Amino acid sequence: MTVIFTLGPLLFALLVGYWVHITPLTPSRVNGLLSQLTYLILALIGFSLGALENFSEKLLTAGQQAVLFLIMICFFSWTALFFSGRYFVNKTSRHHPSQSTISTKDILSWAILNEALKTIGWVLIGSVLGYFFADFATYIDNLVMFLLYLLLFLIGCQLRQGHYRLRKLFLNSQGVIIASVTVFSTLFAGLTTALIVDIPWQHGLAVVSGFGWYSLSGILITGLGNPVLGTTAFLLDLSREIFTLMLIPIFSRISPHLSIGFSGATAMDFTLPMLSRFHSAEVIPICIASGFIMSLLTPILIPLFLEM
Repeated sequence: MTVIFTLGPLLFALLVGYWVHITPLTPSRVNGLLSQLTYLILALIGFSLGALENFSEKLLTAGQQAVLFLIMICFFSWTALFFSGRYFVNKTSRHHPSQSTISTKDILSWAILNEALKTIGWVLIGSVLGYFFADFATYIDNLVMFLLYLLLFLIGCQLRQGHYRLRKLFLNSQGVIIASVTVFSTLFAGLTTALIVDIPWQHGLAVVSGFGWYSLSGILITGLGNPVLGTTAFLLDLSREIFTLMLIPIFSRISPHLSIGFSGATAMDFTLPMLSRFHSAEVIPICIASGFIMSLLTPILIPLFLEM
């Protein structure tokens, strides 16, 4: 019953945004609001973390756990996606990667690094404020939860404005295969890591269920009352996104399953231009289907696992 009360409102907010058309919420306004709201919530996450006792110790713990989670995800996901790419690639995906002239310097451009630094910066600012104004932390949790509903509503609007049709996406066999292999191998990595670091197995599954969507996973877990675990998820998914950008040129020459699968939820948006450039335009429907499935699962699986 607790799962229903937690998951129900979150999923409802997402679906309302997906189904209801509100004329003033144009795509540009939705994107702007999402960006501003994300930074605000990240700062509040930092505030909750900074207000905790033994802040530095817990931050170090979150960082160490994030590194171990990332290592295990890389091992299990890369292995599973490599073999799925060998046995389930159809003719559409059997193409030579485009001979792009993108260099490592282009991939790790200042724009990308600036976004990562800005994201971390908001968390650090919030942490400093939380450390000095810890008495206000009791009001933060309710505010984060309210903003979380608004965030999911806007994400639903964004998905609708992208003209993503569920039936069409779920009928893309390669996208479904890549998403399924990525999800199950990632969850297995989370379960294994939880046993190694001696945390509840449900927490291990929740941490990895962001599938690279750092702007939601950490926010969602923190909003559900676990700022340390939320910080672990945030650091894990942020590191995964940067790592993915570095590895797409290499993975694209091995298998589209590797490059698309490890991109996780970001395959439908952030990493899509690079994926299409290193493969071809033919992989775009596969990327969107795979990324959308994982994006849809994130706000479902995280509260589901945390409330089990």
